[in-house]
Amino acid sequence: MNANSMFFRFCLLSALVFPCSCSVESPDGAFKGEIRDWVHEVFVGTLTTEGMNCELVLTFRQTPEDMPAEMSFAQPGKTPVLRSGVWEVGDGERVLRFSDGKEPSEYFLIKRGVRFAFQTKDGISNEDGSPVLLMRNEGLSRKESHPLRISFLDDGKAKVVGGVPENSLFGDWNLASGKIIVSVKSSGMMAVSADEIENGKEGPEETYRYFLSWPEGSSDELELEKIVVLRPFLKKDGSKRQSWMSSLIFKKQERPRLRKI
Repeated sequence: MNANSMFFRFCLLSALVFPCSCSVESPDGAFKGEIRDWVHEVFVGTLTTEGMNCELVLTFRQTPEDMPAEMSFAQPGKTPVLRSGVWEVGDGERVLRFSDGKEPSEYFLIKRGVRFAFQTKDGISNEDGSPVLLMRNEGLSRKESHPLRISFLDDGKAKVVGGVPENSLFGDWNLASGKIIVSVKSSGMMAVSADEIENGKEGPEETYRYFLSWPEGSSDELELEKIVVLRPFLKKDGSKRQSWMSSLIFKKQERPRLRKI
C-alpha cells in the first residue's frame, strides 16, 4: 500500500470515528448581553469649488421617533448654510433626504474604507474631479449601549428582545456554515419617500438577522459577529421593487458577548 492510499484511509477513518468534530453545538434557553451602536454620528470633510475649500459637516441621529439629519456647508469667512432633513440606511449606503424645496434634495454617503464618499444621483466632485470624501469625527460622535436578549425556543423558534429595533421580535434560528443564525421580523419604521417620512408613515416589514458563534472554550456564552437588516423598498403603487440591506459588523475584539441566563 502506497503513502497516498494510507493517507486516504486515515482521513476516511477519522471522518467515521469523529463525525461531529466540526459540527456546531445547538444553543438552548436565553442569552443576555448588550450591544453598542452609533446614536449620534458626525462626518466632516471639504468640498473644493471655485478655488475655495468649503467645510462640509453631516450629522446623523437616531431617536425612538425618527432619524433626523443635518448638513452644514460653509465657504471660507461666511456663515454656514444649514439644511435639516432625515436619513435612512439604503443599499450599502446612507441616504440623506431634504424636503425644503432646494436641490439636490437627496444625497448618499457611501463607505470607502475608513472614509465615506459624499454623492448625489447626478454626481458631485471637487474642482479637480476627485471624489468628495468625509471622515467620521470620533470625538463628536457618540455610541450608546442597548440591552439584547435572544431566546432559543422549541422547534427552531426564536425571540429577540431589545437591540437595534428595541422591541420584542419573533422568528426562527438555524445552523449554517458554522454559525448560529437568528432571523426575526419587525414592522418597518422606514418610509419610501420624503413626504411619507414627514407624515410619519411606517414602511414595509423588515428582517433582522443575527449571526452568532461559540467563543473558543465557552459553552455558556455566544459571540455576536454581525446584524444584517433587510428592508423592502416599495413603489408608489405598493408593489415591492427590491430589498435594501445594511449591516452592523463588530470587530473581533469588540464583539458583544451574550451570556446564558
